[in-house]
Amino acid sequence: MPRLTIAAVRGAISVRANRAPDIREATARLLETLVERNAITPDRVVSALFTTTPDLTADFPAHAARRIGWTGVPLLGAVELAVPGAPRRIVRVLITLRDVPSGRSLTPVYLGEAAELRPDLADAPAVTRPRRVRERRVALIGLGQIGGSIGLALEDAGGWRRVGFDRRVAVRREALGRGAVDQVETSLAAACHDAELAVIAVPVDVLPRVVPQVAAALPRGAVLLDTGSARGGGITAALVRADVRVRAVGGHPLAGNERRGLSGASAGLFQGAPFALLPVRRGVPPVVRALLRDLGAAAIIVDPRRHDAALARTSHLPWLVSRALASLGARAAR
Repeated sequence: MPRLTIAAVRGAISVRANRAPDIREATARLLETLVERNAITPDRVVSALFTTTPDLTADFPAHAARRIGWTGVPLLGAVELAVPGAPRRIVRVLITLRDVPSGRSLTPVYLGEAAELRPDLADAPAVTRPRRVRERRVALIGLGQIGGSIGLALEDAGGWRRVGFDRRVAVRREALGRGAVDQVETSLAAACHDAELAVIAVPVDVLPRVVPQVAAALPRGAVLLDTGSARGGGITAALVRADVRVRAVGGHPLAGNERRGLSGASAGLFQGAPFALLPVRRGVPPVVRALLRDLGAAAIIVDPRRHDAALARTSHLPWLVSRALASLGARAAR
């Protein structure tokens, strides 16, 4: 009779997006495959240790184990270190089993893009090769609160290759470290190279100068979207000129907070918020609608003149009045 021992088996799987249903579905598929390949029954599971990459925060993978009936199994979860260049959105598990016959080899399972973590298992039947999903390449020009929030939201959504540019070196480094972009470039032209969409999130006073630079750097027929809070000052005219070479769309997300720059960026900034769209000539391209869907924003098609008139009354005038009152009361407040 073979001697029984304690043994462990590992597995990993990629998750489509940082959403609770996606994390649970992927983890359950990983566990079910491990169970099938290794003839595991819950009564033989001593414990299961789950780890996730730092970009998976929407749910605990252990919830999937409870859902498939591992109610009496001790489960533990941990977050891995953020290592530059490491694969994104990965769940790993280490399952410890009892009553394993001595000398029996357990079969690890690596599914989806996690298969690239174990190329030595490429020919093993337990490995599902990565299913390549085309990623849209988006250039994020300006990595402050708005540009950074767009990048973080798209990281959660998945399906985007986020290339960032900001003239400030420290901001580029911070954006990369926070996971707001997949890569940064040292020039605007390099960031826009081969992009399907460019989102310009720079201060409104420099927009008329930046729009033609982005339009010239994008591939012909690509889409350009700005995020300026006003349409005057030459912004609409710049978009009209850009629309000859690319598809230009004016945009204004009605969202934000009291913090400045990238420190105020968050993945949920646009959830449920209106996002004004101001097409130049040819309507709203599908890639822009896909962007807003993944941001969680609600698209509103607006005429540029109506937009500025409404914002002047509801935003710009109150801001000017508040600044004036603060200035008048500054001396008395000392």
